[in-house]
Amino acid sequence: MDEIKKRKCIASGEYYPTEIEKLKDIINNSIISFNKTYNEKKVKSPFAIITPYYDYKTTSTVYASAYSQILKSKYDTIIIIAPLHKIAFPGIALSKFESFDTPYGELYVDQESNKYLNNYKKEYIVYNDKYHSTEFSIEVQLPFIYNIFKNKAKILPIIIGENNTKFTILLSNALSSLIKKNKKRYLIIAVTNLSQQQKYEESKKMDIKFIDLLKLQNPNKLSEQLAMRQVQAYGGGGVITILRLAELLKIKNIKPLYYLNTGDINNDKFKVNGYLSAVLW
Repeated sequence: MDEIKKRKCIASGEYYPTEIEKLKDIINNSIISFNKTYNEKKVKSPFAIITPYYDYKTTSTVYASAYSQILKSKYDTIIIIAPLHKIAFPGIALSKFESFDTPYGELYVDQESNKYLNNYKKEYIVYNDKYHSTEFSIEVQLPFIYNIFKNKAKILPIIIGENNTKFTILLSNALSSLIKKNKKRYLIIAVTNLSQQQKYEESKKMDIKFIDLLKLQNPNKLSEQLAMRQVQAYGGGGVITILRLAELLKIKNIKPLYYLNTGDINNDKFKVNGYLSAVLW
């Protein structure tokens, strides 16, 4: 029997604990604590969530606020749209890995949906594991996903090489076609951080503006403001893709869940980062 081609962890021990019990504790406790403290009403069968991709120690509450929305929900495939932290490339990268490893075990890739997207526009939607092997923003979502769904849901990892209008339109159209064609239950996750390395007041100002733009559900306006650097989001292409996809599928509701500014945690007001969660349904 051939060995499964597995994407190995590169972020465990740095962004989240390697030890399973410590990992379970931080995930479960963060979700329980968020639900108890904020008593956030869960929406029914979310279409999409927006999450950060920083370390669990700093942003576990932001992760928990998003993932608590999908507890007890059922999905066949979880599509994860992430940015790239290496040199940008003109396209959208799928993975040929058959599974992605986590400290819990493997999450398997939905090969059928993967192939469909590749066939949709092979010129730009390509297989390239060079990017998936080194990008951590998808990996840090997987322990939460495994903790909730075990290996009963498959994943579909996607990296956007450039956050331009052309590729967000292409990807949203491809995903719309995929969802309409298949009878599978899909959850979409856009992975993004907000302002990075800004002074405290400027960071808060930019992030509040981003949240206000997000609530408008106007992908062109948000894209424009990102291009003009009036707001920041390292992963904004995934958010814009979700907003475009929501328009195509007539998903009308969005709610920001939790915002965190590191200046309020470590009291460092000189170099501040912002993190956000949200849900669409």
